[in-house]
Amino acid sequence: MIKTSYALNKVLTAVARQHATKEKLVDEELTGHSLSEAERQALKTGDIDALYHLGANPYLIRRVFRPNFKI
Repeated sequence: MIKTSYALNKVLTAVARQHATKEKLVDEELTGHSLSEAERQALKTGDIDALYHLGANPYLIRRVFRPNFKI
């Protein structure tokens, strides 16, 4: 079972509320959040597979990192 990460989902929710899509996040968007180093790296690189395994909500991953999905 995959765990969920409150801090990770909180960051993704904040970006999603801006109605923005990103390929990766920058340090300023991560400031003030209690993220693990793995979570930080996944957000900064836009690694959608790692985000999923770290507990990010799939809907939020898709909403924020839409440009990273290949059809």
